[in-house]
Amino acid sequence: MENKNTYNELFYKSNPFNYTIPSLLEAYGRLYGLTPKDSRKARVLELGSSFGGNIITQALYNPETEFIGVDLTTEQVKKGNEVIEKIGLKNVKLLEKNILEINEDFGKFDYIIAHGVFSWVPDIVKEKIIKICNENLAEDGIAYISYNTYPGWKEPDKIREMMLYANKYFPEVSQGDKVQRGKAFIAIVAEQMKSYTDISEKKGDFIRQIEDLINMQDYYVGHEQLEDINDPMYLHEFVDLLRKENLEYVSDVALRLSIASVYNQSTVEKLQQLSQGDHVIKEQCLDYILDTKFRRALICKKSQTEKLNFTESFPNEILDSFLYTLKYSEEELKTLNEENIKAIMLELMKTPSKSFTVQDAMKIWENLEISNSQDENTKTEEKSNEIITNLRKFILNSIINGKMKFYCSEIEIVPYEENNVYVLEVFRNYLRTLIMGEGANIIGVANSRNEIISGLNDVDVIVADILSEPKPETQIIEELSKTTIYRTMVDGERTEVEASEYLPESLKKFEFLGYFTKK
Repeated sequence: MENKNTYNELFYKSNPFNYTIPSLLEAYGRLYGLTPKDSRKARVLELGSSFGGNIITQALYNPETEFIGVDLTTEQVKKGNEVIEKIGLKNVKLLEKNILEINEDFGKFDYIIAHGVFSWVPDIVKEKIIKICNENLAEDGIAYISYNTYPGWKEPDKIREMMLYANKYFPEVSQGDKVQRGKAFIAIVAEQMKSYTDISEKKGDFIRQIEDLINMQDYYVGHEQLEDINDPMYLHEFVDLLRKENLEYVSDVALRLSIASVYNQSTVEKLQQLSQGDHVIKEQCLDYILDTKFRRALICKKSQTEKLNFTESFPNEILDSFLYTLKYSEEELKTLNEENIKAIMLELMKTPSKSFTVQDAMKIWENLEISNSQDENTKTEEKSNEIITNLRKFILNSIINGKMKFYCSEIEIVPYEENNVYVLEVFRNYLRTLIMGEGANIIGVANSRNEIISGLNDVDVIVADILSEPKPETQIIEELSKTTIYRTMVDGERTEVEASEYLPESLKKFEFLGYFTKK
């Protein structure tokens, strides 16, 4: 049985996680040669869904996809369903259910997600999660399981053991008090370690891990360090469990843990020598080198293994089919050596949140070439082929190193047009519920990519309600002026802001979030 008491006792905010969303999982599957279901018209199951924070926003943006969340914690399921009802979503529901009770009759799903669950449950539940990924996964489906990993968790294990020891003789105290007692204990240990030069030099990284943990939120520390079970494992052990259930490990979401070609030549050669072409051995050896402590595994049915491409060389047509978003800073891009790629990326950087394709990037280069040349004919086919080859290499290296995200699809962004756009009721309800209502402080607000958005506030809720139908800006400002608007300055002082000044900010947020619909 899963332990749900600590989750009732110590509140755990239900946040969205970008790297679990179906459109991203679909893209990873296609990268490796699989043919998963269109994530916009799929069935998605999340195990350990808490309040539903990871799937509610996805349900909002994907109305033709069905989302089901399963959790054992009564209060969280009840509260999450209240939030869903308030928003008015019909394609997502949470079920209070023991994972052990799920069987084939529960149905098939195109995507199965288990984030932040696997390492914290007994072996019988671990085995059941994997069994569900076999019995309840569609034939061409993709499952996602995250877990704490050795060898990187060897050092955090020591910290966990210290915190458990700090509470050994106080079993009856609350989980919150256990966190405080544990933090106080390890703080003293770290302080004393630093007082000895030889120990401080030898164990500097370990001390920093302690200090980082002390500064983390209590709910995270409580569940990461003080649950009865926190059971890291090596990648090869995890894969053995999968294969017992006729499943195959595909890749880690962090591609640098799966694709070795981005490392130096010596490392690549040694990994080839050690692995002899086996992708699991290669990644396990990488974990030893990188001291990996957390993995986010993508999994498919054994029946799909013939499709899988583990060569680390991906077809151009696959790379060209994705939508990309930049995670680079402008300063990072300016250091690029290849001038044409630098120019393209800096141009894309002007709208960093907007996605682009390989073809979009090439059009930018073509326009730059024309503007920099007196003769359009200087743009030769040979030069164009060279640029697109370099561009694909840059993109592939970027997604492996986490500097670009890639997706199969995304929502349409409707630009703001005065008196011609409005905000759908479901988006208005979403904002009101998560910022001011039942979901406030328990579920994180996110965009269509499940990235947390922190800049929304009560005033934005009011603006959204005003825009329940298209209106001229004069009318919007007139209605918004009935509300006193304050902005908190850097020094903490609150300054009143005119409605006419604030409105463009709110409209820009809504446009970025894809909230506008044309009349």
